[in-house]
Amino acid sequence: MDHLAIPQQVLVEHQTLAYVTSALRATIGWKFQGADLSRKLSSLRFVGQSFQRHLKHLMELEEEDGYMSVVLAERPELTDEVEALRQEHDRFRKALSRILRRLRRVEPTDHAAFAKISDDLLALLEKLDEHSRRETDLLQHALLEDNGGEG
Repeated sequence: MDHLAIPQQVLVEHQTLAYVTSALRATIGWKFQGADLSRKLSSLRFVGQSFQRHLKHLMELEEEDGYMSVVLAERPELTDEVEALRQEHDRFRKALSRILRRLRRVEPTDHAAFAKISDDLLALLEKLDEHSRRETDLLQHALLEDNGGEG
């Protein structure tokens, strides 16, 4: 396999996830008229499912063939940091599944429940942003810093 194929695929998936995340935020922020949330609810469910698929795919790439394998091979002393990020992936998958399950069950007239689900989804997106920053920091630390070897 081309050694650049996986990093390029991960980059494309990160970009795609950024677009879907933006769509998710836009859908949550969509101002609606009236008491019936049916259209907004339908749109949020659709975008939420797309987000879930892209997030799952990206995390699988990172775990199987992506940065986690590279960091562990290059800097085995960072195993604890990589494992902590992998465990966060599991928590994100579970939390998103719970939120989307609640979204599927909410009634189009239950504004309070819809608002709570939207807030929970936005909080999850913030945690994902922070997680991505930590992943980038780990990569920079692992691959770009000089280990004091020959030079």
